[in-house]
Amino acid sequence: MNRVVISGIGVVSPLGTGFDRTWKELVAGRSAVHRITAYDPTSLRTQFGAEITDFDAKPFVRNRKSLRLMTRANQLAHAAVRLATEEARIDPATSGNDAVGVFLASENQISDPLHILDATVEACGPDGRIDPTRLGHEAARMYPLFFVEGLPSAELFFLSEEFGFAGPSAFLSGAADAGISALGNAYRAIARGETTVAVAGGFDDGVSWWCMSKLDRLDLLTDRNEPGAVRPYDRDATGTVLGEGACMLVLENYDTAVARGIEPYAEIVGFGGGSDPVTPGEIWGDGTGLRNALASAMREAGVVGTDIGYVAADGAAVVRADLAETRALRAALGAGADTVAASSVQPALGQLLSAAGPLNVALAAMALREGTVAPTLNLSTAAPQCDLDWVPATARELRADHSLALGRGLSGQAAALALRRL
Repeated sequence: MNRVVISGIGVVSPLGTGFDRTWKELVAGRSAVHRITAYDPTSLRTQFGAEITDFDAKPFVRNRKSLRLMTRANQLAHAAVRLATEEARIDPATSGNDAVGVFLASENQISDPLHILDATVEACGPDGRIDPTRLGHEAARMYPLFFVEGLPSAELFFLSEEFGFAGPSAFLSGAADAGISALGNAYRAIARGETTVAVAGGFDDGVSWWCMSKLDRLDLLTDRNEPGAVRPYDRDATGTVLGEGACMLVLENYDTAVARGIEPYAEIVGFGGGSDPVTPGEIWGDGTGLRNALASAMREAGVVGTDIGYVAADGAAVVRADLAETRALRAALGAGADTVAASSVQPALGQLLSAAGPLNVALAAMALREGTVAPTLNLSTAAPQCDLDWVPATARELRADHSLALGRGLSGQAAALALRRL
């Protein structure tokens, strides 16, 4: 099996464009959570989120026709890939890109609704309801590429078109677990020799009215519309807020990276997945799947709990979900649970959905390389039995050889990666 390393990281987040900027803001304890400004959120129960307010896609997308077809989520993804590949010194004009793999995850589900809004309004009858017959007559007024631009996996095409990537690929739908799984699939493809380089990660625009309207009433988001409301592992936790962003990593065969003069962030040494038994429509399982995912990743890495120095955790900020995460970590780490440092960046960036898992991998890699752990903001008094060392308030220095990054889905899905310091 080939060794697999992280040779580039690209991030577009509410705290800034570029991983270095986002990392520095996280370590400084800053948060991008505020009242939503892109539209009027008054009708929503949760009116706070973590928005990207200064993003311009034009510098990152060379094909203007593609740019017009991209959703905002695609634009974020494309920018993150360009940042990651620039750091890894992979140029779109470089020969050999036809062997580069692409593994993406997203909840990207809808085109720009303004493209069909006029026709939909005209199709309303006197009672305010949409008349299907009238909608059929008005359909000719709809944007002809509405459904094409909204294809969830469209970013695979955009990346192939611009960079020439034509290696093994896959697109996953889900939250943080899907983002981790995309990286895990890329890791396995390189380890088995299917390719030597892969781009992998996740992206979502969770603060959009579409995502907010879907998730606003679930046991996920807080109704505290005030700064500091997202409080993972705290006894007064009431939920999180949604964020938007993308995190893409370039994974590479260790020998290939070193031969190109790359100084990798860290080595990926284990991957695992699992799923909690939940009933349809239920969110937040009991942590069984997460325990299995963590144990599988550690088993493949050949480490035990006491070898782990840091865990980039989820931190749903829902008491029962945080408790399930704590139980899973204690069960998987054993005696190591009493010495490990862990943290969640949801209070700073919101719930980034598919991008959250890959960002955790980036943070777990930086913890090993820089010897620093980003803090868990707003944690005042830990909830009963949420008794791990969550690194509250301020960043902490840490010397460790191994770290874990985890991602949880909303219906019990879970995935984890184990990393080793180089």
